[in-house]
This record gives sequence, C-alpha cells and structure tokens, in this order.
Amino acid sequence: MMNELNEPIAGESGNVESTKPVKTKTIQPWLNIFFLICLVVLFVLQFMANKSQPNSKPSATSSELINQGPRIAFINSDSIMVGYELVNDMRKSLESSTKRKENELKAQQKAFEGKVDVYKQKLNSNAISVEIAQITEQQLMKEQQRLVDLRDQLTEALSREEYQLNVELLEHVTDFLVRYNEEKKYDAIFNFKQGTTLFIANDALDITLEVLGMLNQEYRIMKKRNPKP
Repeated sequence: MMNELNEPIAGESGNVESTKPVKTKTIQPWLNIFFLICLVVLFVLQFMANKSQPNSKPSATSSELINQGPRIAFINSDSIMVGYELVNDMRKSLESSTKRKENELKAQQKAFEGKVDVYKQKLNSNAISVEIAQITEQQLMKEQQRLVDLRDQLTEALSREEYQLNVELLEHVTDFLVRYNEEKKYDAIFNFKQGTTLFIANDALDITLEVLGMLNQEYRIMKKRNPKP
C-alpha cells in the first residue's frame, strides 16, 4: 500500500506560488488480470506438453472424454493478496520506502518554507530593496521548482519499486503453481475474483486454502534460509 507524496511545497509569497499535490499509484488492480492471462497460457502449454508425451494406455473415445470432463480448479486472488505472507512483507517494505521518501521531501520543504518566511519578514518591514526582493523571489521560485521536480522523481521511484514487487509476486505464485500442478494434473486453474468473468464456481473446485498454506510454508522456509540483515 503506497502513501501519497502530497504535501504542499510552500505557502504563497509574492509571486512564489504553492505547488499542486502529486499522487502516487496504489497497488495495481491489473495484477489480477495479469494472473489470469499468465495462468491460462501456462496451463494451455502444460496441456500441450502432456499431449505430446507417449502414452501406453489406449486413447479415450470422444464420448469418454466428454463424460470424464476436464479437471479444473480455481484460486481466489483476493485471499492470496490478504493471506500470503510474502505480500504482507512486500507491503511493509513499500510503506517503509514511501515513508523514507516522504521524510526526505518534508525536510527539504521545511527548509524552503523557512527561507520564504524570512523573505516575507524582510519584505514587510522594508528591510530589503526592490532589486534584492526581485532577486530573492527568483531564487525562491527556482528552489520551489527543484522541490517539485524532486517530488516527481520520488513518486516515479516508488512506482517503479511497486511494479517490481508486483512482478516478483507474480513470478513466485506462477512458479509454485507450475510445480503444484505436476502432481495435481489440472487442465486449468482459474483466478476467481468477485465481479470478474467467473460469476459462479463450485466450492469443491476451490483450492485457495491449500495453495495459500503451501505458499506460506515455502516462504517461511525461504526466509529462514535467507534472513534479511
């Protein structure tokens, strides 16, 4: 979950204008769509690979295949996003990175606002000439623009970091499902999410809890083997 770098850069002073807030992106909803596309392609390729392998048993007739039906299952991606410990750790990492960048921007913003206050006091008390006031104002406007650019850079950096975490998450889940299906031999595993194209699903086909438990088990083992400093 990403916070917003939306603090104002400075208050108004003469022609020194306050900047508009810039919002960062949140965890991207396209992840679920990406899940579905990758899983469909994955299991089509798996089915084609199994079909190309030699089979000692006689081929089933069309009627037998129809009666048997495909082996399918589904996982609830919302439950994965809530219960997968890797997702929780990623969210904490992103929130920590966001906080650091916000603090960096706020520190520079505070220093800038101090300069603006000094400028106001001198201007109101006629302590500086018109020429000095114009030069000071131009310098403040340049510094204000620099802070706007810095905020945009930090926002872009957070977006890149969030994207990389999403890619890493998808790779973890996809890799697990490939290995998981080597034993289960499902013809397809669908992604179920409320309001998507899968309106009705038999609960007997729901493998979410099993998959989630195994994902967390693997992740805990990985964390023990590779503890972060």
